Amino acid sequence: MNMDNSRIIARFQSLTTGFMAAKRLGQWRPDLADELYRTWVELEQRGLKKTPEYRNVMLRADRQAWWLAGLTRLSSPDPAAPSLFSKEIECSAALRPPQQAA
Repeated sequence: MNMDNSRIIARFQSLTTGFMAAKRLGQWRPDLADELYRTWVELEQRGLKKTPEYRNVMLRADRQAWWLAGLTRLSSPDPAAPSLFSKEIECSAALRPPQQAA
């Protein structure tokens, strides 16, 4: 595979990963979708969609997108998460048998 084809496949993987991660985080990026589509069309025109490298891109992009979305959630927790967590603690405390006084 020549260098230009490798670059376009790497670009497609990067765009696909970013798009999938944004989608999993509930964010819509029209600029990213447009660029991804243009790159996909270029891959089609070059006949690269039948290569093993292209098939591997989709699997790697999916794994990386899950990983990036998870890191993003960990680095900037959802403001609703603490309230859900505290309700969970309250529910589990309500299910415990009452303690007797000593």
